[in-house]
Amino acid sequence: MKKLTTLVSGTAVGAVLSVAASLGAGAAQAASPDTPAARVSTPGCTLALSGSCTSSLAAIPPAVPAAAAPLAATQSAPMPVGVPGAWTLTFGDEFDGTTLDTNKWSRSWFGGGRVNNVKTDPANVTIGSGHLSLKLAKAGTGALVSSNPKDTAKTGYEFRTGYVEARISFPGNGKLLHNFPAWWTTGQTWPATGENDIAEVLGGKLTSNYHSSSGSRNHGPIPGYWGDKFHTYGLWRKTDRSEVYVDGVMVKSFRTDDGNAPQYLVLNIGKGGPSTVYGKASTVKVDYVRAWQ
Repeated sequence: MKKLTTLVSGTAVGAVLSVAASLGAGAAQAASPDTPAARVSTPGCTLALSGSCTSSLAAIPPAVPAAAAPLAATQSAPMPVGVPGAWTLTFGDEFDGTTLDTNKWSRSWFGGGRVNNVKTDPANVTIGSGHLSLKLAKAGTGALVSSNPKDTAKTGYEFRTGYVEARISFPGNGKLLHNFPAWWTTGQTWPATGENDIAEVLGGKLTSNYHSSSGSRNHGPIPGYWGDKFHTYGLWRKTDRSEVYVDGVMVKSFRTDDGNAPQYLVLNIGKGGPSTVYGKASTVKVDYVRAWQ
């Protein structure tokens, strides 16, 4: 059973090169934060934003893709991968059943609204074999779940500080990741309450980005190929700073200016990028989602 397991990193991850990622300025469309249908994505900006994207990346050693880390049985509660501390689990879903837990999640974006260039259709959200699966069924129809208590999640989950982690397998072709999937957190009044794109596929590469009222800061690709195997992707949200971890290794660190407003969790798949596939080949698999304080 996964419910009382902790993820142990396999191959040690790290490299001696420092990364200074940069991003070309990208125009994005303005949107009313209180109108869900208007939150249309732009490459590098999961939700629409008026302003340019600039880079502010701290130099962090790049992570190197490792083999999928094994799950080891333990009698203790699961803890974050590679992030020590006296953590208390505050939210979790192991996706062990056959239906989505609607106390925790909504099955679309405000009744099927558009995100990342597609309509979010509950029919493309399934649970089975211990995974949440999100599918791009066709050009205009993708999938999304969120823990937003102001959408249809009955209880949901929001947090100001703490650590959130998901174990995800993104589909790819061995060189490029497919489509436009993302694992991210965002607040109720976008962009003022911020958006942390923990793992977002742009141009076939895995990236991590941040958006707020002051603009969009795209922090560039995470070096390596991250497709077709499970890896853990985590966000440590601190006071005025976020850190992104892949398989327990910090790969991005950047300042934030959203006032640590409450943010909820989102996983989705949309259409975009140089490698587009549909149906089974497009499936993003999520083993678990967990949060700690």
